[in-house]
Amino acid sequence: MTRLLSWLGACLAFLALSFTSATQAQSSASFSHGVAFNGSQATLWFKSQVATTWVDAHYQLGGGAQQNLRMPYNSGAGRHELALPGAVAGTRVDYWFTYNNGDPAYDSARFTATVGAGGTDPGTPQNPGTPGNGADWNTLTTFKVENATNGRWTDGQIYWAIIGKSWQTGEFVHVDAAGQLLPMRLADNTVPKNGRLYANYFFPLSQTRQITIPPINSARLLMSVGSPMYIEVNTDGAGRIAYAGANIENASDPNLDVVFDFGEFAIVPKGQPDQGIFVNTTRVDHFGFPLKLRLQGLGGYDRTVGEPLTESRDTLFTRFQQEVPVEFRSLAEPNFPAVPPRTRILAPAHFSFRPGEVNGAYLDGYISEMWNRFKTQDLVFTLENLGTFRGRVDGSTQRFVFTGGAANGTYYINGQPTTAEVFLGAGKLDDPRKPDGSFQVDTPADAAKSIQLQIQAQVCAALNRHVLATPADWYRPAAFYPAGTRGNWYAKFWHDHSIKGTEGAANGHGLAYGFAYDDVGGFSPSLHTNAPTTVTYTIGW
Repeated sequence: MTRLLSWLGACLAFLALSFTSATQAQSSASFSHGVAFNGSQATLWFKSQVATTWVDAHYQLGGGAQQNLRMPYNSGAGRHELALPGAVAGTRVDYWFTYNNGDPAYDSARFTATVGAGGTDPGTPQNPGTPGNGADWNTLTTFKVENATNGRWTDGQIYWAIIGKSWQTGEFVHVDAAGQLLPMRLADNTVPKNGRLYANYFFPLSQTRQITIPPINSARLLMSVGSPMYIEVNTDGAGRIAYAGANIENASDPNLDVVFDFGEFAIVPKGQPDQGIFVNTTRVDHFGFPLKLRLQGLGGYDRTVGEPLTESRDTLFTRFQQEVPVEFRSLAEPNFPAVPPRTRILAPAHFSFRPGEVNGAYLDGYISEMWNRFKTQDLVFTLENLGTFRGRVDGSTQRFVFTGGAANGTYYINGQPTTAEVFLGAGKLDDPRKPDGSFQVDTPADAAKSIQLQIQAQVCAALNRHVLATPADWYRPAAFYPAGTRGNWYAKFWHDHSIKGTEGAANGHGLAYGFAYDDVGGFSPSLHTNAPTTVTYTIGW
């Protein structure tokens, strides 16, 4: 890719200059953004004021299906840009961004623009000043942990902690019982286990049931029962403070015999276009105990996701082993010799479905079947706003070659993926390269890199759900995981046992995050409001 930068920089600089006549933008402490139009081509752009190296655009044209694409960097213009195929003058564009600021990533607020015309100011929420749009938010959010373990664990046996990064300093911090964000220090390692010392950041629920905190970056709320978790403050290669969290694949990790779970969130400071909270539950790594998440905010915002807590933890373990195929049942059994039974249910890619393990080739037959099928027939599918694509596997290289779309481009999956690559959304399914090893590049005329990664994500999700052969079923939950087939039955289980969604294709379908691209189609339990007041995690048992 480096070999192409100087040439592309010159070309894109010229193209960027031609797009300035109808640009809508909003500056902030972290970024500016807008939709540019030169009379024939619309381009969505994002200019960062912080340490951003990548940006994902999420957009809808004229109320169509949402597209999620990586934005290429235009070095000449000093910003990330993405061509919007099919967007003509007068088209409404609803969009938002996911971007990094150093290590952590953030979701922006939602914006609206009209191609080639005035439209809604993309940096101004609609109905400014009304409750719920963030104008009256006091920047504080109260976190609560509730004990719904039905007497199995007393409040004195439930532990929790909040860790993250300071917006002001970028340092790792922990939160004390008064809600202060305190820098992590090596001296915090005072809790012994197995001859090592770990950070003293956890407090029992009997001591603290709720904490009110200011904005915090890249945070986790960690919860455990019977024992606090063991995280170790250390330093990275540059001598900066860091920490080592739980590693459920490490046979010597001190947390293996601790039953724990966690939620992920970030609270973005008031005044930034993406202010407010982004919070979720996840089953991508494992299941520790039933966990329900409720988010409340100004203006009546009130949503709940996660497990509904209508099934006990033991029931979920039992039903998991009853409902999944035999290959998956070991995920709910002791994973290491010293780990008690029913400590956790591991995600496939973290245990027996790894390369070289007993189920490491579990999906290989299905993947091969699909690759062989599409050596002699086309895989034809349409991605809203990107056009219709045709894919065919090259029998000599096993490379899946896709052509077409609005840009009439060529895109690749560079070989047949493995079981682990499908479950992880990695390797050949997260690969922007062309057959010669060079990287696809996004230009205003053809967002080739982003489209290739988008196609790979779609194929990955369809393989997990066992619907690749029928694109009409790619976003139809009733068709996912046909009986008697091979797919990610771990993920299906959590969708079947989670609170149901109410919007779009996920309406009536359980929202869960069971594998890397489980958000394809809008099926993840991620919540956002720009004026949060209360976050409640309820632990079931």
